Amino acid sequence: MKYLKGIQASPGIAIASVYLYDPEEFPVDQRQIDPRDIPAEKARLQEAIKAVSEDFAATRAHVEDILGKEHAQIFDAHLLMLQDPMLLELTYPHIEKYNAEYAFWTTFQNLSRQFEAFQDDYLRERGADLLGIAKRVLAKLGNWEKAGLDRLPDKSIVVARDLMPDDMAHLQRDRVLGLVTEVGGPTSHAIILARGLEIPAVVSVANALSDARIGDIAIVDGRRGHFILNPDDKTLAQYRDLAEKLRRRKAGLVDSRDLPAQTEDGVRVALQANVELPSEVHSAMDYGAEGVGLYRTEYLYLASDILPDEASQVTAYSQMARRIAPHPLVIRTLDLGGDKMSHVLNTQTEMNPFLGLRSIRLTLRHRDLFKIQLRAILKASAVGNVKLMLPLISGIDELREALAVLNEVREELTREGVPFDPQCPVGVMIEVPSAALIADQLAREVDFFSIGTNDLIQYTLAVDRGNDLVSYLFEPFHPAVLRLIKGVVDAAHAENIPVTVCGEIAGDPHSGLLLVGMGVDKLSMTPSALPEVKRAIRNTSFKQLQALGEDVLNMQEIANIRARVNATLSDEDDETFVGGESGETTLQMRLSLF
Repeated sequence: MKYLKGIQASPGIAIASVYLYDPEEFPVDQRQIDPRDIPAEKARLQEAIKAVSEDFAATRAHVEDILGKEHAQIFDAHLLMLQDPMLLELTYPHIEKYNAEYAFWTTFQNLSRQFEAFQDDYLRERGADLLGIAKRVLAKLGNWEKAGLDRLPDKSIVVARDLMPDDMAHLQRDRVLGLVTEVGGPTSHAIILARGLEIPAVVSVANALSDARIGDIAIVDGRRGHFILNPDDKTLAQYRDLAEKLRRRKAGLVDSRDLPAQTEDGVRVALQANVELPSEVHSAMDYGAEGVGLYRTEYLYLASDILPDEASQVTAYSQMARRIAPHPLVIRTLDLGGDKMSHVLNTQTEMNPFLGLRSIRLTLRHRDLFKIQLRAILKASAVGNVKLMLPLISGIDELREALAVLNEVREELTREGVPFDPQCPVGVMIEVPSAALIADQLAREVDFFSIGTNDLIQYTLAVDRGNDLVSYLFEPFHPAVLRLIKGVVDAAHAENIPVTVCGEIAGDPHSGLLLVGMGVDKLSMTPSALPEVKRAIRNTSFKQLQALGEDVLNMQEIANIRARVNATLSDEDDETFVGGESGETTLQMRLSLF
């Protein structure tokens, strides 16, 4: 048995035999050509690009049919790239000397390297997309038949170096049970589609192709980021039992989704969903979400090479607000770094974008960008229960500056006679220690708090959870983190404003119960996590959870805190039985990956 660690990308558990998918290692011959052949080589390239563009257009239509317009827009960027005249302009100088295949591959390798040089994960993944597009054109030029995921021999876990969106678009859903890639991240276009198809996936698994063999029995634990090869009988039986539990719970959603998340002694907790694409709202509602606690708007800015205009944003926000009405829609303003926006904004290269010009700092620097989004959000507030949330606020001056811009926008819309909700609630994300420590001051200025625990933990503990050398230090149960959360809750309640947690720990039944016991009013999570958390809440009393919260705040050692939290769930709800290599529980493993 071998455990391989990666990054959680699409939740769920898959158990099946391995299928190694490495279809596109095409030979690219370097061949000098006679000047008389240059026109013919250019014509060959143009025909190949045209054919691939037609393939992508057909794939886009297919994806729109099965997953909706938002997922289909992934292919718009591919089409724009292929149809950009600059592509031929960059390639033609190489064709003056070499064959079309080599010339085109050279151009795309150069473009891909530029993207891979970015520090930002999203832009690095776009470099992989570029090479994938190039391979499609090479296949047309060489008349190579592309192996696909539409002809798998049996139900399989697909292991690949990387995947392209059109790989996902044409796969046999009943045969692809899980996905594992060596590269890429949760924001890759293929993985976005995997989540839409509800296929468990783990990415960035080093040596997956070399360690796995065709036919190996394997487990993909997409909730924890684990890829387990040739599990022993005990682990296999435990995961099969867990997968069956999850299947039964999902099957019972029709009966339970409308039940309240209410403790045995009658305390109600609002459970909401984190979403990125409008199409994900359907899944959230199916899982019983009481609204969207975090709508990430970044996709609107990254799906195209141009900034989204006000009209397109109004349409996107309004459609979502209508879909979930009367439930709330909490729209977070742009939460990107300058490196992610360098293709449309004149931003400088930064040594450490994570601590640089990002999020609210970026939008305050680019007021026009900020005001367009604020106008769109306020316009959407006229058609639904919309709330506006400001990310990465670090101090009172920064918050007041952002609120001043918002007031300017309100005044503009009023003068223009544009309908909007003048009482549209405004909140802030608490995700840096400075904000947590002055939460009492911030609470007097806004209508609600949302705690972004993913960033709060990283900033508080000075640890990059994506760095294998220090990821063990990324600990949600660290006493410092818990004290900051409790301080934020107390400060908010002193001003009679609610607190939501929308980080990953909200979606775990164990840590979710602890948050409720510490006074958190709402939990917002990945839609598929809602049933487990609801079940846990309904099977405990608030009195128990209050005692839990009080106990852990007086503890010093993380192991003791974890043990106390684990003891809260009943045996029926506890899923800590799946052992790891060193005997640690699944809960311990998954918390180490938060």
